[in-house]
Amino acid sequence: MIDIVCGGQAGDEGKGKISAYLSYTGNYEYCVRVGGPNAGHTVVQNGQSYTLKNIPSGFLNPKTKLVLGAGAYTKTQWLLEEVKKTGTQDRLIIDPYAVLITDEQTAAERGAAHFMSHIGSVGTGLGQAVKDRIERREIRFAKDEPLLKEYIQEVPELLNKCLDKGGNILLEGTQGIKLSLLHGEYPFVTSRDTTASTFLGEAGLGPKSVRDVYVVFKPYITRVGPGPLEKEITDEKELEIYHTKGHEIGSVSKRLRRVGEFENRAAARAIMINNCTKIAITHLDMFPGNDRVRKEEDFSAQAKQFLADLRALSAQVYPHPKIALVSTGPDMDDTFAI
Repeated sequence: MIDIVCGGQAGDEGKGKISAYLSYTGNYEYCVRVGGPNAGHTVVQNGQSYTLKNIPSGFLNPKTKLVLGAGAYTKTQWLLEEVKKTGTQDRLIIDPYAVLITDEQTAAERGAAHFMSHIGSVGTGLGQAVKDRIERREIRFAKDEPLLKEYIQEVPELLNKCLDKGGNILLEGTQGIKLSLLHGEYPFVTSRDTTASTFLGEAGLGPKSVRDVYVVFKPYITRVGPGPLEKEITDEKELEIYHTKGHEIGSVSKRLRRVGEFENRAAARAIMINNCTKIAITHLDMFPGNDRVRKEEDFSAQAKQFLADLRALSAQVYPHPKIALVSTGPDMDDTFAI
């Protein structure tokens, strides 16, 4: 069966931590990632932090094979550096039609005022690569790179054979619903759709084998670039807490993230459009008194109220998901089921 991890806000919700936890504690033959290096996922285990532009966050489970689908975009050098850092040479699999972003595409994106200033691109070249692919221009695929030859396999065939034998797959999505090209806050969106259905298609999978869709929320919303934020926080002392304790700094861009209060409408849309069956909440430790608290009954009154409000919201939105996982600290081991 397939479990999918999606972002319920504007990215930066902690999908990497949730994916790492699920893979580490679950029984997945494959952890699949789509998306590009413009959105990094951060995983912390035993105090050691890994910022991953492409390697799936499930790499911490040594039994899990790691897959980049045809909807993945990367740069050869960045990918090989991550492979070395994570020691995953013998577990990485890449679809032949995953796209390699070229230096020319990166330069073109960084030179485009529309991408950089208006949209707030982090300048990796992903947007230009997607544009070139849509326009059927010359594209460099993974199958064209000799340095990646040992990793190339037909991913749809591989994953669907796994499902046919009763195996399990974890699909790690990218960014969040507010940044979806189709369902987000246009024009302040990314170059792709960022919902469960599209993640499946980009991996070469279909919906029939989906078991659970996890949507990840924080008790607040952050954005790296421009775009709407309801009730944006502007108090400098309050923001400093988010930027330090909350580590709200872009993992790829290194920009300080803008911060706003939790948005019920965005959460409801994320549940509905992704067909969310389980909710995961990170950064509960940003409520005072919740640092690494392991039992819901011991949470602060503020945290308990947030959970109650979110449960009431999800009860009104199909398919009425339950809160399944919460995180009260930066480490993967600070994540637990409730």
